[in-house]
Amino acid sequence: MAPFLWLVVFVAALSTALPSFSTHAVLLRAGSTVASKESGVPEGNDAVDYLVDTLGRFRKFAELNSKELIAEHAESHTKLQHDADSSENAAVRLALSQSVTSDKETFKETKGIYDMMVTFSNSMSTLLKNVVKHAPACDDNICGEHATCTVTSTGAACICESGYVGNGHDCHAPYEFMPHALLVGSSTFRAADINVCIFASDRIAVVFRDVVGGEVSANSGHIVIGRVKESGMAALAPPEKFTIGEGVAFQPVVTGVGQDRVAIAWRDDVEKGACYMRGAVLGGTGIRGADTAITWGPKVNFCESQAHKMALVSLPQGRFAILFSGKSRQPAESFGAAVLGSVGPKGEATVLGQFRFTDSAVCRLEVTPLTPTSFIVAARATKHVDELDPAQTVTQQEAMAVHGEMVDNELVFSPNPANIEPQRGQIWSRDVSLIAPNTYAYAYQDGQEMEIKMAVLGVDPSTHLMKVLSRDKVIRKGFSPYVAMLPMPYAASDPHTLTFYEDTIGNTSMVNLCSWSQSEHTLSRCQDFPWLDERVESVSGVRLGSGKFLLAFATESGIPYYSVFGVAKK
Repeated sequence: MAPFLWLVVFVAALSTALPSFSTHAVLLRAGSTVASKESGVPEGNDAVDYLVDTLGRFRKFAELNSKELIAEHAESHTKLQHDADSSENAAVRLALSQSVTSDKETFKETKGIYDMMVTFSNSMSTLLKNVVKHAPACDDNICGEHATCTVTSTGAACICESGYVGNGHDCHAPYEFMPHALLVGSSTFRAADINVCIFASDRIAVVFRDVVGGEVSANSGHIVIGRVKESGMAALAPPEKFTIGEGVAFQPVVTGVGQDRVAIAWRDDVEKGACYMRGAVLGGTGIRGADTAITWGPKVNFCESQAHKMALVSLPQGRFAILFSGKSRQPAESFGAAVLGSVGPKGEATVLGQFRFTDSAVCRLEVTPLTPTSFIVAARATKHVDELDPAQTVTQQEAMAVHGEMVDNELVFSPNPANIEPQRGQIWSRDVSLIAPNTYAYAYQDGQEMEIKMAVLGVDPSTHLMKVLSRDKVIRKGFSPYVAMLPMPYAASDPHTLTFYEDTIGNTSMVNLCSWSQSEHTLSRCQDFPWLDERVESVSGVRLGSGKFLLAFATESGIPYYSVFGVAKK
């Protein structure tokens, strides 16, 4: 069956989003309410009266817990604030201040959920009473957007479609799945070049360039650290600058290294910029509740004359690889370059070695892990001329893929790249993602045909030779300023692809899902869904697991947000 976008069931979302003490109360008290009704299953108007009565108890439960929450928050907030103000250690003060901010956000989220429960109870009670009074037919009902009319035992009613909540006239995504501010308590930032990574199963790191700069220099680089809760909401620390002094950061990229470290790479100018990397350790103070406190290592310069985005991938043993457009002066040449680095226990980033992955000049670099130690690099490269062939065969390499692997303290690259469009140029945005063992998808913008296409390639695990299994699948006609992918295998026997792009005609941000047949080597049942009803300036995403994905993005005005969506099967 084809996949489709989904949102969690309303009541399930409420329970999973609550803190542990509140969740226990929900389970226990809901159980006692159900147990108290032993008179059989009510029917007709009695059923409506029973539901209205149950909704009333549900509302009172929410109101009571809301009052308890306010009291508990006031007590915990006062204690945390007192500890933060009285601490003499600057790192501890910062960590506790971040905990104060996180505590405020958690309080607001939980209070909002209880308020939604009260609103839900009131709306449903009103709806049920009106149904009993009027019992309309569907011909008499005008339902809202994302709602359909359903005939029940007491008449017709507007019901929100799967994935939406509301009263049938005003249906919307659950609170957890709506866009949320990325920056806690800040309105001065204008973000661009957003990049996000996930590590240690539930930690996220988001880096971006602050276009305005506020009290610091324009185009400075910042990072936000957070944890993603089961509901999809994120507890985020305030942004922290990773550039030093007046330093700037264009197109920064970030990856997690192990369980508690991150590595960042960026360049300091639009063109001819020096490239830097910097490592950090999270929670290095050892203080409880300060797991987002950052201990920075010094920045390390590892290349020059950069004008393109780099790609960054995490590797085992505290290692990472940076892929970039390498240049040399003597002789003057451009090539595909890579750095193998590590992050030490104090956040210090170290260059372990520099390597080439191709002798051709490259740009538009992207990377996806293939196994824990290997990865696939996607690049736009200059054409290759076979000088050993008397015919001087020319191969276009604008949709090139290279296999890379970490072996001990070396990066080893296959000398046999795959070229998806060997006879075509003008291949622009692209991305790659793993969709099954030793199988990855390569989506790209064909600038000649103005189409977004996808190919699927297989990798021989022994020789690392790559073979194009499927090519020229058009998933969208038209132009998109970006094409990005996220890994989304349901299982080895049922893989899918997930691509997100911009619909420039409808000014919406879209997600495309396709099914992949391993036996037939075909892409099929492709579907498009909007995930945001507006365009974005930049966007980056990660897979959370359990069918959920998180996208960090900045609107055209530069306001940064994050949003969660889910995927399930019909």
